[in-house]
Amino acid sequence: MFDDTSRRSFLQFAGVGAAASMAGCSSLGNHEGGNAEPATVTLGIQPSQESLQELQSDIQSQVQSGELSRMEAQQRFSQRRMELTREAVGSFRNRTGNVSVSVNDAVEDVGALRVSGDPAALIETLSFEEVSGMFPASVFDQAQSQSGTGTQSSATQTPTE
Repeated sequence: MFDDTSRRSFLQFAGVGAAASMAGCSSLGNHEGGNAEPATVTLGIQPSQESLQELQSDIQSQVQSGELSRMEAQQRFSQRRMELTREAVGSFRNRTGNVSVSVNDAVEDVGALRVSGDPAALIETLSFEEVSGMFPASVFDQAQSQSGTGTQSSATQTPTE
């Protein structure tokens, strides 16, 4: 019902990154057990499906009752989805205290995080409900350039290598 070009573009790039990762181009595939060196990847973060469905239902009700035009509904949906995505990023940041992963940079509006850590810890983050996927680090740069945000959030940490 709603068009969100930036998220769609991110997902397209993420799909390309996933294909490259499956082809063996991921930094996580280069480790031979033992003492694994830290790796850097991009994580996709998204709100829960329940919250997105609730949002869509609420906005559809407002359109049907005449409170919002279709254009206003699209704008409100897009804005609120960004807010929900930022909340999901915040929730992820709170959970990283329990694993050896650091957030190096973020494009919170689209839910793209550049993270570093032990490969096993990075894989563990896939079990977090906010995490929708893991992609090569280069996907973050693509998401950042498409979103037009070249700034880091204030909670961003610098990588330690």
